[in-house]
Amino acid sequence: MNNLEMLKRQVQFNCDRVDAESAQTFGLCIYLLRMWDYYRWWHELDLSAQVPNEEILPWIGDVEEYWEGIEECSFEDIQVNGQLFSPFQNKEINDALRPSNLVYSGGLSYGGIPMFFLAKLDRIEQVRGFDVVIAGEEMARGLYGFPAMLQDQTIFVRKEALRNFIWSRYEEWQFKKRENPMGRAVAFYDFNTDPGTSLNRMVDNELNTLILHEVGECLLKNDFGDTWGEMLIDFAHSRTEIIARAVKDLAADCLTTLPSLLEGNSASSIHFYFSNFSDMRKELYPELLEAYQEWVLSADVSLLHKATEKGRGKWRQTGEEILDLYKKNGKSAGELINNLVQ
Repeated sequence: MNNLEMLKRQVQFNCDRVDAESAQTFGLCIYLLRMWDYYRWWHELDLSAQVPNEEILPWIGDVEEYWEGIEECSFEDIQVNGQLFSPFQNKEINDALRPSNLVYSGGLSYGGIPMFFLAKLDRIEQVRGFDVVIAGEEMARGLYGFPAMLQDQTIFVRKEALRNFIWSRYEEWQFKKRENPMGRAVAFYDFNTDPGTSLNRMVDNELNTLILHEVGECLLKNDFGDTWGEMLIDFAHSRTEIIARAVKDLAADCLTTLPSLLEGNSASSIHFYFSNFSDMRKELYPELLEAYQEWVLSADVSLLHKATEKGRGKWRQTGEEILDLYKKNGKSAGELINNLVQ
């Protein structure tokens, strides 16, 4: 395509603009871990590469100084072959990029924070009637990126972001080597002698888990409508947002993710799923975690099936009740929603 380098600069600037404002929301340890990952990506280093502090710390200082200079800037429009688009015109930009086998995404993530990336297109699949766009090598990205996102009715999956996520979880587990879901998941691979091949295999396997979850989100979006997204923006950075997201995650996973993993007897993916079972989901649905722990001890999967089946109706209904409270009370519904699930 024409002016690929200009396109990369425009998307990267918008990613930088987001980081300039949102990087400060991370705790110090998380921030430094993400900056290490970002440094490796920026310098095209392997995920396992070790970088001396005397190299990375001055680089972090330079990046932070650059961020200070652009914090008040507006997002740049995206130009593709002479056409200008708003950075949030996903469909139009991707339609223009399709002949060049590139993929772009610009949308809102947790807390209503924008998130952009530009990557080489790996492939496009159809799963249960939804388009699944799988991105490969990334040419522009921010400090952090979710491995999968739903934009309109299209599912975007980022293989590089998933690689980074799995590797960071593996390194975290390797540091303490506890008997936990992540340790059980990596035991299905040969990370000790061939970490590169093992990581690639795990990424390929867990792509399916991400897609299954996002398909569940798509199905629920058809029921909940756009009002759910408006609600999340109104309650951005609050306990209510965390609760609402956890409820929808549980509803999606009990609808599509867990039934498919259980039907396929995907033991490694079941372990990996529970290694990422958030604190809020544990708080809301401890029965599901207890069913997993029983399966680990006894190999009896019946409780997991029962908890999944129960959760399918329970969390969908809870989501509908949350949405009803918001429609009736608007921004003042926060405490009502918190009390509902507790």
